[in-house]
Amino acid sequence: MLLASAPGSAQDANEAAAEGADGLGDPAEEYEGFKPYEFSLLPFIGYSSDIGFVGALVAQLYHYEEGVEPYRDTVRAVAVLTSKLVQFYEFLWERVGLFGKPLRLELLASFTATPVGHYCGVGNRVTCSRRDAERDAARQGFVPGTEEHETFLARYYRFRVMRPAARATLRWAPFRNKDFEFIALLNLDYGVPGFYSNRGPYAGSRYGQDFPDGERGLLSELRVGFFMDRRDNERRPTRGYVWSTTARVSSRVIASRWNYGGINAVAAGYYPLTRNERLVVAGRGMVDLIFGDAPTTSLGSVGGFWSDLAFGGQQIGRGVRGRRFIGRIKVLAQAELRWAAIGKPGKFQLLLQAFADFGWVGLGYRDFGGDLRKILVSFGGGVGAYWAKSFVFRFDVGLSPEERYDPQFYVSVLHPF
Repeated sequence: MLLASAPGSAQDANEAAAEGADGLGDPAEEYEGFKPYEFSLLPFIGYSSDIGFVGALVAQLYHYEEGVEPYRDTVRAVAVLTSKLVQFYEFLWERVGLFGKPLRLELLASFTATPVGHYCGVGNRVTCSRRDAERDAARQGFVPGTEEHETFLARYYRFRVMRPAARATLRWAPFRNKDFEFIALLNLDYGVPGFYSNRGPYAGSRYGQDFPDGERGLLSELRVGFFMDRRDNERRPTRGYVWSTTARVSSRVIASRWNYGGINAVAAGYYPLTRNERLVVAGRGMVDLIFGDAPTTSLGSVGGFWSDLAFGGQQIGRGVRGRRFIGRIKVLAQAELRWAAIGKPGKFQLLLQAFADFGWVGLGYRDFGGDLRKILVSFGGGVGAYWAKSFVFRFDVGLSPEERYDPQFYVSVLHPF
């Protein structure tokens, strides 16, 4: 929603005061008075079997103004460095009510560098098995037991890349009903195969065999679409729904190396299970289709109202290594149970969550690249926190039979949907 009731308004106070009506919360909880700024500087450490031990620093600033929802401006800066040398830096600025009009602009710049990206092949039957890697090592002449042999195996399903990126998103609410908006997005992403002085894919790797040039070049993608957003809160929804339909195109006309198109349709709903809205069930369903020549970056993600990795990674397919199952066809579903167990709205609340993700992924329309009947599954849970008006923190653990239930760990300052 672009413009709605003012933060700290009577409506907010009345909704907060309803907390505790069923005996599960504190009675007459109320948000504090209007505060124009909220700031958070959050350092954290963690671990992921994908990228090793993680050290990160996240700074967030929210600027509120009477009559503007969910905020007037937000600024976010993120820096991440891991023990496996993965680096990620991001800066985001967003303005709601641009030039005093029903416009919303988001600008984002980022840089990613990783020597441990995952690539197991395409379709839904990829195994990432050590046996297949050993067979290829023998074919390429590596001697078992040597250091070179073990290094080859460790890198067989890996790729290395550096990727500067920029994104501009403009939303427009043209009607009096401000829940309906049009959206336009331009994403620029330049892939540099290699990791600093070590250029190109790993020699002999699965990715290097399929893409000897490392998919070097500019990926330019334009998206347009519309959506209806009836959530009560963008960052911490407890009721309502959102749905969106988006089309996207990448073409040499917009300076892209690749030529493809795609469509995305998504809907998400939120339903409180208690009168005080502390216990919420959330669900999201999505269809994402690509037509044409797309890089693995696009085959391993979805592009619409939400831009996420799939299937596998921090948002969709939690418990599966990032972008393990990639293809042009994706049908996805997610369910979460979120419980703000302790604390007061507007101050600090302890969050507990459980989730399950499902995916049906195919390489293409003539060659599905796997089993038509195969449904990918992952599940897990975690703890988190809400504080102030907009801040969210989550620590999740995901499991999947596709990874032999090897736990994957995730830290985030957003709900996945």
